[in-house]
Amino acid sequence: MSKDVSWGNAQACGILGLCTVVIPLSVLNLRWIPPESAPLIIPWLLFGGLVQVICGLIDFRRGGTLLATPLLLFGFMLCITPAFGVMVTHWLGAPAPVPPFLNGVGFLVVAAYVLALLYATRLVSSTVFILVLLLDIGLWLVGLTYLGVVGVGVFGWYLLLIFALGMVYVACAIYLNELFGRPVLPLGAPMFKPPSASVSG
Repeated sequence: MSKDVSWGNAQACGILGLCTVVIPLSVLNLRWIPPESAPLIIPWLLFGGLVQVICGLIDFRRGGTLLATPLLLFGFMLCITPAFGVMVTHWLGAPAPVPPFLNGVGFLVVAAYVLALLYATRLVSSTVFILVLLLDIGLWLVGLTYLGVVGVGVFGWYLLLIFALGMVYVACAIYLNELFGRPVLPLGAPMFKPPSASVSG
């Protein structure tokens, strides 16, 4: 065995960390579980966010940018930060919850970034592109709901739930396809070739 230890691919683990946050949040906001269950989701937010941050740093270490950037962004902004906010509100007796306006702005900032991520995923996979499209629309709808636009939030949370369930498949595909060195689970062809692939000798 070589003494040189290389970093493994943490992308599947990071994606699953994201999914284990988005799915419970979607179920909670769709009222499939009672609102008083919200504090039980705090560990999922904290540890799911931590998994994303760790895997994002590993992906940066391996030279990745496409997935590492959203993993750190989602891990900190949409998971760890809200978890601390809920902890302060529910457990430390804060006088008031986080104003909906702040949540709305946070979701819309992330949604604006996801537009760039959506454009970049065309280089990866048509399946991932479609799922990130659902993510972006869902983030815009949820963010607008926090800002007072009535009637779009439920649809947004449904889109986020579909996105997360689809990304569970993507994580399994990344994991199995790398282990077996062949496409065990298909992800769809890239919609565009990377710039380096377009240069022929």
